[in-house]
Amino acid sequence: MDARSAALLAGRWMAGADTAEHTAALVSTSSIGTSFMPGLLPRGAVDQAVATGLVAAVQYGLVVTSQSGYTALARRVARGDDTSAGRTRAAAAQVAVGLAVAVCGSVLERSLPYRPGEHVRRATGRTFGRRSQRVGLAGVGVAAVSAAEAAFGGGNRVLRGLSAGAGVFAGTLIAGWAIRTFRAEDDSDQAPAVTDPVTGRSPQQSPTLDQRMASLPPLGRSLAMGAAVSAGLQALAVVEGGFARSVAAGVRRVAPGAGPLAPLVGHAVMLGTTAVAAFSGVEYLARAAESGGAAIDAAYASPPSTRTVSGGPGSGIEWAGLSREGVRFVNMALRPDTIAEVTGVPLDQVQAPIRAFAGLASAVTVDARVDLVMADLERLGAFERSVICIASPTGSGYVNYVAIEAMEYLTRGDCATVALQYSLRPSFLSLDRVAMGREQNRALFHALSWRLKGLPEDRRPRLVGFGESLGAHTIQDAFLHEGVQGLHRVGLDRALFLGTPAGSKWAKDWRLDPARNDPDGEAVEVASYEEWMALHPDRRAGARFVLLSHHDDPITVFEPLLAVQQPAWLGPLQTRPPGVPARARWYPLTTFVLTLVDVKNAMDVVPGIFVARGHDYRADLARMVGAAYGLPVDEAELARIEMALRDREAKWAERRLVAEQLHRAKESVQRQVDRWGMPAPQMAPA
Repeated sequence: MDARSAALLAGRWMAGADTAEHTAALVSTSSIGTSFMPGLLPRGAVDQAVATGLVAAVQYGLVVTSQSGYTALARRVARGDDTSAGRTRAAAAQVAVGLAVAVCGSVLERSLPYRPGEHVRRATGRTFGRRSQRVGLAGVGVAAVSAAEAAFGGGNRVLRGLSAGAGVFAGTLIAGWAIRTFRAEDDSDQAPAVTDPVTGRSPQQSPTLDQRMASLPPLGRSLAMGAAVSAGLQALAVVEGGFARSVAAGVRRVAPGAGPLAPLVGHAVMLGTTAVAAFSGVEYLARAAESGGAAIDAAYASPPSTRTVSGGPGSGIEWAGLSREGVRFVNMALRPDTIAEVTGVPLDQVQAPIRAFAGLASAVTVDARVDLVMADLERLGAFERSVICIASPTGSGYVNYVAIEAMEYLTRGDCATVALQYSLRPSFLSLDRVAMGREQNRALFHALSWRLKGLPEDRRPRLVGFGESLGAHTIQDAFLHEGVQGLHRVGLDRALFLGTPAGSKWAKDWRLDPARNDPDGEAVEVASYEEWMALHPDRRAGARFVLLSHHDDPITVFEPLLAVQQPAWLGPLQTRPPGVPARARWYPLTTFVLTLVDVKNAMDVVPGIFVARGHDYRADLARMVGAAYGLPVDEAELARIEMALRDREAKWAERRLVAEQLHRAKESVQRQVDRWGMPAPQMAPA
């Protein structure tokens, strides 16, 4: 192979065979730089690679599909052929089409300025216009290079190869410049050190990408990483292009008249195939998660012996149907002697706290589960306690142990907690179960409200609410469009919501129009106990419903709208919350992907070490439970409670780990014995 053939093949390998693929290569390669933008939380090397790959691959798929349509239109108008004049006419037509698309996009963007509380359609139209303008101009640049090569290159194969790779080269330069800008040293963007305020210890954090690559000069490592990811992207682009051209060839054979549209069909089929594969992968993960969520930990091999929890001897709910998280929840209830020891209260003044839980397997329907758990509350004596807490779990059924244990300490066990499971999957795979969780909470609130109204006022327990993450979403949206009045309607006295997701419509309505949804100012949102104490004493005294939301918690800001609308937290620097990097910018696709990666890292916790960072709210929980529920405590007792909470979490985590390792060892021994054909060995219990 001569040098000219090698250059032509290299250019085509890097950027595909037509202008649509060249434009997609330019846009996707340049987008690599934006993926290195700082996020709310640090990213490790693997996270960065995933984010970069997602951004670049999706950009390529979207651009190559849309540009194929514009290219088909230009070819039909120009009626070009493979001669120099024909290719010049086709490239000139593509320049004209690209300019028209860019102008129309600019007009559309300017005609839809931002409005507070605007409909998603308006934001989508504005972003589509902005994207059409920029991608259109990129297409103009690529088509102009092709036109110049066709007009003045004289058919030189080397020049044709170089023009094909011009988009990749330009995109790599743009990406390198962006990476250098985003990775410039700036102390204001460094994540603050996090330590447990009680123990003074720091969790072990994975080294960041900067730390891993610190031995290379900033510009050199930025360009090297950009080039490496770009090379991988272009390899995938070659595969995509080959597949799309094969589909296009089939379309031409079946429908010869559809020749100009065949490339568009080919790229669209490839994009659809990728989407189907991604959807199938999510479905597989959901099924695997449900299987794991229904399994019982080896550490809880038998029902609890406590008579004040579901699944125990005083309960009417079967222990086996509680699921993994339900079994953990009921087994971890505090004992009276533990409460007395930590709080210093005499044992005869302490009660055994009540925990009621109904899993998805406990009953088939929502009403049946509500009836089941209400009957269990009666059996366990919940209506004789001073506080009843409705705790809405996260997607898997998890209820924050630290929050519930803090309440049990502060009430001296004179409380009952009730929770209904609505999913077996982690929260990010349970978004399709929000409606069920909302319906269950609404039914449970109504049942409890009527039951409490039947009690004399002097013997009526206070009803409080608790929700974390998706649990906060499902409990809040049970009162959608009612504002704070809905909470009053069911008799809810106090509530604490941790890390309310951006998808909560109740919280969104409250933030947009607090005067209408909370006329008396009873709801308040803070990021820490320090912010709570910084409020005016009258504001604290009137607050009954507290939202605790960290400024750097990605779960409180992540939503699909990030892909089409600039969020307030990425607005002007003077209005940004603390913890949001100054160098972060809004790029529709990039910001969505980077925040999604932050969501994955939001709960990187170490058992027993409490920090206030991301979606980890344990460091402030004991104090905030006392403040939100009106349970006063002195500093000495609070210090003992916080130490006990950390110690219990670490010991329970160790117990589960040891039990799981022993269980796996037994299974391994049993498999080997079965292969030998020997009787099962007698092993000591865990």
